[in-house]
Amino acid sequence: MRIKSGVRIAGIKPELLFGLRVAETVYEVFGFPLIVTAVVDGVHKVGSKHYVGMAADLRISHLGNSIAPQIVAMLKSLIDQDFDIVLESDHIHLEYDPK
Repeated sequence: MRIKSGVRIAGIKPELLFGLRVAETVYEVFGFPLIVTAVVDGVHKVGSKHYVGMAADLRISHLGNSIAPQIVAMLKSLIDQDFDIVLESDHIHLEYDPK
């Protein structure tokens, strides 16, 4: 797992760390490194779980065009119960959000 320079991880919750570890394994299955581009830093919508250490953004620009949806599908099959996993235009949003 790589953390983009400047990304702050202080206050990250253990549940999100678990999700990141699963994401790292999934990225490795496809032959790519996991690169975390935001956790508690950056600008996000009001009330975002980023600000409480329960969300992270994962880089997709280094993946092939068809790989990101496959990574999202595999993540959802492994940890969908307590996580929201959303493919955005430039990243995968991973959020611990138990129902």
